[in-house]
Amino acid sequence: MLFFGTEEVAKLQKHLALLRQEYVKMQQKLADTERRCAVLSAQASAQGSAAQGSTGQTFADSFISRLLEIVADLYRQEQYR
Repeated sequence: MLFFGTEEVAKLQKHLALLRQEYVKMQQKLADTERRCAVLSAQASAQGSAAQGSTGQTFADSFISRLLEIVADLYRQEQYR
């Protein structure tokens, strides 16, 4: 059986409260990131592959679209959820 002193219990409760606060912050950051990702994805879809730059490169081949694809693939992986 484990017995903790009053001081140890208070210390653990304080640590737990800090962890909860950090968890809430991380959840808020995740929600914000998901929202921004959805906006960027919608913008990318709206521009489509018909928009051509001065280099003749379609939007689908651009750096930004490839970066968005990589981020989306990472987001889909269970490891990063």
